[in-house]
Amino acid sequence: MTSRTRATTKKRRRAGNKKAAKRNTARAVFLIIGLVFVGAFSYALYRLFTTSETRPPFLPVFEIEAPETIETEIKQIDQSICDALVALNILASDVRFKTVQPKSHSKGPWTFSELEIRLPATIAHSNIKEAFLARLSEQIPKNSLRFISGPQQELVLDLFINGHRTHRLVFVKPKEKKGIVSPPPRVSRVAIIIDDLGYDEKIASKFLSLDGLISFSVLPHSPFQESIASAVHQGGRDLLLHLPMEPVEYPLVDPGAGALLSSMTADEFLDQLQKNLDAVPFAVGVNNHMGSKLTQDPTKMCQLFTILKKRNLFFIDSLTGPRSYCQQAARLLQVKFAQRHVFLDNVQDPAAIRFQIKRLVGIAKEHGQAIGIGHPYPATWEVLNEELPGIKDQVELVRVSELVG
Repeated sequence: MTSRTRATTKKRRRAGNKKAAKRNTARAVFLIIGLVFVGAFSYALYRLFTTSETRPPFLPVFEIEAPETIETEIKQIDQSICDALVALNILASDVRFKTVQPKSHSKGPWTFSELEIRLPATIAHSNIKEAFLARLSEQIPKNSLRFISGPQQELVLDLFINGHRTHRLVFVKPKEKKGIVSPPPRVSRVAIIIDDLGYDEKIASKFLSLDGLISFSVLPHSPFQESIASAVHQGGRDLLLHLPMEPVEYPLVDPGAGALLSSMTADEFLDQLQKNLDAVPFAVGVNNHMGSKLTQDPTKMCQLFTILKKRNLFFIDSLTGPRSYCQQAARLLQVKFAQRHVFLDNVQDPAAIRFQIKRLVGIAKEHGQAIGIGHPYPATWEVLNEELPGIKDQVELVRVSELVG
């Protein structure tokens, strides 16, 4: 073999070695990518099946009212009132619900509220008008905000929705603060229900630790329904089944597992109802989760109340729709019944929740009793933790079963 031939052979060997090295490198890269993919996929499966309870807890959506009701507009105005009072540095302790009257018109029931607001000496009437006009004029026409002077030269603001007066705010002069005459005390009763429990044991435990006879409502077929129901029962509190019902917006808005639907046959409806009732042990009553559509159906409500009567359960209408048939069905079938008066946390803001608590207490003082519904939000717990002592100073906090009739 000549020297030229040997050199050529060496070059071919080196080229072959380089190609082999490249092939081996490519194989190694593909192997590493494959291992990474398999590892990631395996870890994802592991997380899916072993850590589902550690993921952020699911909190069901609750239905405040069906769309296009005057009560929905009132709640928006309530929030603007809160914002204006905060901007004026008026303390919550200087706001009192003087009158709370139920009203009704073609769009359903609503509430007129008269508030007495004690003013710090430094606030001018012009500043009050400016603060409220800035926050309310985008929601209702300016001619629906009417400022007048009261008999003692106090400032009065009347608010109207479609010609219906919904609020009267009376701003009391500083010199009259000590002269306010309180109505004679009487025993008024308030019940508070916390809805939507079953998906978070920790928040349920926090609400159970509150110092007061709060009642609790648990969703059927939820992960922690039995443990939460047992804890409520052992704590001597009222436990309700939070019964999922079809809302007007269904199927866009889903009431969740075990929902009762208007499309169900009688057999399907009653079978699902029995399963829901059996799912939550120790329940002494029922209230509806959503249901703005289903509660309008007389046939379905009579079917529902027939079963509740057989099981000796009361019903609290969460009143999510203006044309609920629940009260008529309860009277017809002689089932113990009551209605929600106030949603405490339709706006999850501490100032707004305190405002709603004041409204709840005001209704109770005027009518003897009232029912408020809240939800397992941190803001709701924080406000109740702070406000419960004051609530119990003004009214008697009772189990919701004591207010049905």
